Amino acid sequence: MAVSPHDSTGTTFTFGGAAYTVTSIVYNLTDPATEDTIDVSHLGLTTGSAILTQTRPLQGSATDTGREIVIEYLGTSIIADASSAAMSISTGGSVFLSKNATVASSSITFATNDVVKGTATFKVAR
Repeated sequence: MAVSPHDSTGTTFTFGGAAYTVTSIVYNLTDPATEDTIDVSHLGLTTGSAILTQTRPLQGSATDTGREIVIEYLGTSIIADASSAAMSISTGGSVFLSKNATVASSSITFATNDVVKGTATFKVAR
């Protein structure tokens, strides 16, 4: 049977000690190390040739973990861009994730016939 975040005690999200009423949480995992080269193959290669690569000229930060959290929440508060603090996600009474994070972007949406909603993207620390 599928597990719902609403089973048991629900899901909570906190950032910098403030609790947010979230409507969705997306946890993205990518491996930044797999993107260290770029493909420089060209049309002059013949069938069976090896793919040509070179080191990426612009590298990401050494602290980039490839972990990203995107939340949608209810309310009019805007989470300040570039702010860093402790973040915690708990579901069903258990801590799912507890790390430091930095706000990569945030926004608020005002729409007709709907509640005010915010969206924030966090880069998760190691």
